[in-house]
Amino acid sequence: MPVMSQLPAVICIGAQKAGTSWLHENLASHPRIWVPPFKELHFFDFKFVEDSKKWAKWHIRSNVKKLLTRGNLTADQERHLRSLMEEPILNGTWYKRVFSAMPAGRVGLDVTPEYSTLPAEGISFMKKYLPDPHIIYIIRDPVERAISQAKMNMKRKGLSLDDAECWLEAVREPVITARGDYARYLPLWDDSGMRVSYMAFGDITRKPKDFLREVEQFCGLAPAEYPAAHRPVFPTGPGNAPDSVRALLEERLTSQREFLAQRFGAEFVSRT
Repeated sequence: MPVMSQLPAVICIGAQKAGTSWLHENLASHPRIWVPPFKELHFFDFKFVEDSKKWAKWHIRSNVKKLLTRGNLTADQERHLRSLMEEPILNGTWYKRVFSAMPAGRVGLDVTPEYSTLPAEGISFMKKYLPDPHIIYIIRDPVERAISQAKMNMKRKGLSLDDAECWLEAVREPVITARGDYARYLPLWDDSGMRVSYMAFGDITRKPKDFLREVEQFCGLAPAEYPAAHRPVFPTGPGNAPDSVRALLEERLTSQREFLAQRFGAEFVSRT
């Protein structure tokens, strides 16, 4: 059973575009799990990933404002949300404040894909800060993950998914390869001495209930019902990457696929 604490005992660190929103939504329905008001807290990456410092506070405030606008909140919920916009944001006191609303006896969950890109000192800090967490790292095929991320970024910018040049520009952004740089970051988690469960993204589609049972077993949770297990959270929608874009990524990410095959074996890779 996870260590009981007013801090999260289960952390999903990514990878981005590898089913983390699906996992967040389904674990939120588990009677023992407590999730914060919104996904992705960015506490650890804000401290140790320079790029996160540019936008993480905006992410927090934006999510809080959306929830306040929707209404249907109790007085305690509204008070808690407003407190999360009070400076200083994203320091240790703030992170503990997020989980201060967690009822006694529940297990806290933090799903933040950017944690997968923490440097060694960030991982070391997490290890000291959290009481022996259960860490989940979902692995997706590097090319498919990169295409999904590029597509998401293009939609956010209002770019045409029918324009090959827009696709090429999107996949050339450094963040595309950085977020899926398994060869760089995964060994840091291997060497951390922390409990990490590496799971295959493709199993979410093929056998979602079994995937969740594996998560429960890893985290020491009793089996629960998951009515949304077979429902995608953010369907990719229409718009396929042009062949030229896929070919570029196949070439660029060959070393990532080779790393995964060496680290996990062909059978695991076939499920990503």
